[in-house]
Amino acid sequence: MVNFGTVAVALGGYMFTYYNSKVTKEREAQIDRVNAQVKSLYGPLLACITTSQSAFTAMLKQHSPDGTRESLVAAIHANPSGEEGIAYRKWMTEVLQPLNERVAETVVKNADLLESHAMEPLLLQLIAHVSAYRVIIKRWEEGNIEEWSQISFPDGVLGWAQSEFRRVKDKQAELLGIKDKNGSGNGNGGALLTVKGAAATAAAALPPVSKL
Repeated sequence: MVNFGTVAVALGGYMFTYYNSKVTKEREAQIDRVNAQVKSLYGPLLACITTSQSAFTAMLKQHSPDGTRESLVAAIHANPSGEEGIAYRKWMTEVLQPLNERVAETVVKNADLLESHAMEPLLLQLIAHVSAYRVIIKRWEEGNIEEWSQISFPDGVLGWAQSEFRRVKDKQAELLGIKDKNGSGNGNGGALLTVKGAAATAAAALPPVSKL
């Protein structure tokens, strides 16, 4: 005779084991994904964009007549072969474009790790900016130094990268059960400061173009 009590206990144990295993596997998959997002996408994006912006600011301080982008652009348009134009093209080819190329490459290779279902417009503009400058730099090499891109670097992309990095780090800390010194699950502050500090150090180490 079938002991329904025994069957019920066995079935309950099986269901518990199945559910627990399913939850564990889903959690492990979430952890693997968020770790990949930090390592392969949002971390490198924040580092490169921060360094690029720091380098651009350093260039303005050294070569813009009054330290502003508008003044530098005006000076270059007025005299493309002048000191400002030479400095800008040097910074663009040796520092800014290589950094921006790394950003574009990171986005294209790791687009599957983006959180949103649609590509962020700021990233699309950045990729378009990088693509345009590939052609412009070639034109400069051919002697056409008056060439200028109509697609600007997206000013808001640094704020976006900081926000996304912070959000993903929060999610990572929650999944891993990491708490900061205040006892909360937000463990991203130190990581964000580390990325910013490393980027600032790299930018500060760039030599003045006029001495190259």
